[in-house]
Amino acid sequence: MSSAREISERAGVAGPRRLVGGITAMSSSFAPPPAPQQPYLPPPPRPNGGLATGGFVVALVGAVLALIPILGIVSWVLSPLGLVLSLVGLNRIPRGQGRGLGTAGAILGAVGLLICMLWASAFSNAVSSRSGTPSYSSSSSSSSSYPSYSAAAPATTSAMPSVNGPFGNGTYLVGSELAAGTYRTDGSGGSCYWERLRDTSGEFSAIIANDAITGPSTMTVRSSDQAVHFSGDCTWTRR
Repeated sequence: MSSAREISERAGVAGPRRLVGGITAMSSSFAPPPAPQQPYLPPPPRPNGGLATGGFVVALVGAVLALIPILGIVSWVLSPLGLVLSLVGLNRIPRGQGRGLGTAGAILGAVGLLICMLWASAFSNAVSSRSGTPSYSSSSSSSSSYPSYSAAAPATTSAMPSVNGPFGNGTYLVGSELAAGTYRTDGSGGSCYWERLRDTSGEFSAIIANDAITGPSTMTVRSSDQAVHFSGDCTWTRR
């Protein structure tokens, strides 16, 4: 038979075990629910700079082509298109996030348009200058260019200065109003322009040779030329 001490020791050991087992059972039956998981959030969309990039490329091509006289006609379409695309792309991109290409495209588009307008202004001035050129007939020019003389006056070379110059702004017929030869100007009138013409039709095809000069310069009129046109404030005299 076991002693009372052994029985008490066994009871003390078995009691905690049962207690521990009961606590374990209770704790397992009343376990806390799992923590809720955070929903997955996709990353914020990156700024869409496709329009800004396309606008920059189109505006760059338009600005380069605008510098070429004939191909610059295409820039009338490319430069405004690049400007609009760049501005729309800038509007879709938040401030401080990759707006460099859009800004550069808008600037290049504006520059291309400015170059196109300068070309158009220069062409318009040239056309208006040509259309405003007065035409002379042989009968009216002879009466207006030569001084009148009496019948008793001997034939002299006093009329030579009128065909040798000085000549200012205007169109002169070679032979009757202006003698063939080399003409010189000191360029005191600033920028000037001259044309040798095969006829006085006013068409571009009538121009044999031309030049825009600044300062002292010379030009040669041939006897085969039909007329000569001077514009500007320069004075031309035959050498």
